[in-house]
Amino acid sequence: MTEQPNDEELVRRARGGDVQAFGVLYDRTVRLVRAVAADAGPNLAEDVTHDAFLRAYRNLPSLRDPAKFSVWLIGIARMIVRERKRARRFEPLSVDTPQAFTNAEKIDDDTEELLLLVARLPEEERLAIRLYFLNERSIDETSKLLDRSKSGTYAVLQRAKARLAAWLRECGVSR
Repeated sequence: MTEQPNDEELVRRARGGDVQAFGVLYDRTVRLVRAVAADAGPNLAEDVTHDAFLRAYRNLPSLRDPAKFSVWLIGIARMIVRERKRARRFEPLSVDTPQAFTNAEKIDDDTEELLLLVARLPEEERLAIRLYFLNERSIDETSKLLDRSKSGTYAVLQRAKARLAAWLRECGVSR
């Protein structure tokens, strides 16, 4: 079994015109980008994901530290989400559906309520919950992507869980 190249090597190859190398980077990070893109709303998440990868590909030469490709890409996705939200600010608000946050075909009412509450969390808490619990990333990966220490990441997760628990109690959902 051959060892997979790291992000730094893949970025170097992609900068040299290797489209397959960028495809590997895509495969490694697409779920993460979709999690961030979900903040734009269920109808825009796929567009944001597409735009983030397109901008990343076009701007690969400007990436200063190829080893931090995924962190850079998340920054691009966040910027696009902010752009989309600004563009929609005068449109009627819509409630995000749980389908924006899960691939499950059928979810129960409690899960639906929880996912709607996750969408209300502050950005860093929302991203931490999505990465660690919904995308099943390790604490090391989650910490790296949040650009925090492990203890800092655990603190963000604790705050998010406490906030969600309080909101669930207010909604009458017991655990």
